[in-house]
Amino acid sequence: MFDRAFSRVVAVAAASAAAVMAVFAAGFSLYALILPQVGAAGASAIVALVAALAVALFALVAALRARSREREAEIARAELEANMPHSLGGFAADRPLLTLAISAAGGLLAARYPRLTRDLMAMLNRAGH
Repeated sequence: MFDRAFSRVVAVAAASAAAVMAVFAAGFSLYALILPQVGAAGASAIVALVAALAVALFALVAALRARSREREAEIARAELEANMPHSLGGFAADRPLLTLAISAAGGLLAARYPRLTRDLMAMLNRAGH
């Protein structure tokens, strides 16, 4: 297992090194291509501009993908909420006075019969696990 993980790390490192070398080579070749027309300072500026545009384009694509995933997740969450039956939260929002009365009655029963409350909570705890 360790050998497989180490092999993957080495493979990722090698691929990353190859990508870095390709970027440097592209930068140097662009510099060498435009050096005779604009001079050393102009060629350096143009290479820097191209690199900045590439990074900005990559960031834009990544942001658009993230926004798309967020939109899809929001749509899925909205569909899930729409398809779920009303839970106790919906009941409480629809009938606040009845919910208050049920809560008060439960509190009174818990205060009057603490052993029963403890036993019920233990049963619910076991059923939840």
